[in-house]
Amino acid sequence: MEIAGMKVKEAIEQSVELLETRRVESPRLSAELLVAYATSMDRAQVLANPSRELSSHEQIQLKSIMQRRAKHEPIPYITGEIEFFSIPFSISNGVFIPRPDTETLVSAALEVLKKIHDPKIYDMGFGCGNVIISLALNLESGVFWGNDISSQAYKVAGQNVTRHELNSYVTLREGNLFAPMRTELTKDFDMIVSNPPYVKTGDIQKLPNQIRDYEPVIALDGGRDGMNFIKALLDGAPPMLKPGGYLLMEADPTIMSTIRTEVRRRGLFEDFVVHNDASGKERVCQFRTKAR
Repeated sequence: MEIAGMKVKEAIEQSVELLETRRVESPRLSAELLVAYATSMDRAQVLANPSRELSSHEQIQLKSIMQRRAKHEPIPYITGEIEFFSIPFSISNGVFIPRPDTETLVSAALEVLKKIHDPKIYDMGFGCGNVIISLALNLESGVFWGNDISSQAYKVAGQNVTRHELNSYVTLREGNLFAPMRTELTKDFDMIVSNPPYVKTGDIQKLPNQIRDYEPVIALDGGRDGMNFIKALLDGAPPMLKPGGYLLMEADPTIMSTIRTEVRRRGLFEDFVVHNDASGKERVCQFRTKAR
């Protein structure tokens, strides 16, 4: 892509042409966002200033990042930023990119938690920390814990906790499932939230290039039926929750009925509720341990 001496409008058009040739998803939106990033403007400013000329440094940077996008690399990995629940988060390669669907999980959790005084919350598999941080920023009080098996996620989530000045409120641990909490001898949570891996192993190769080739498989692969991690949560959560404590999980709509069956089969939970996402699909299931 030749961009020497380019104005904003020309840079966008040439970028769109390149991305269309490489069959990149949403080529015009990608071009506008990356031109905005290269010029230190937001997208609205870029669209409002089509005649602004790019400096030589901006031209070089745009060429570099557009080549990355042409290989289907996700934009958040290129810019190092993602917005979730109207909150900015740092992100990096090797860390699962938050999706708008997961805002349904946060909204459903807040609906319950705002009725509990000083709730104690545990985020299983926090990724960049988007869920637990969103909860901490939207609740007046609470105790916030989280863990992730990924050392890179632990690092990035820690950066986001610091970024939002939550070090005194949010405690992160690195480890698998509930092992870190058992080491800490910490339990009696009012709520456990999780966006677990739930893509069926056989469907991984069917995902778009920018997901399949770049995002961590460990954050996607839920096993043959998509239920491996979810079953582990259902088995491990009850001892960690207070009587009547809540478990909220995001999942694929196609396995929601299977989750309901597994919940009933264990006989440890009650009050099964499903929350739909913005597109009307079943996205989050909510239930609670039976009061002793």
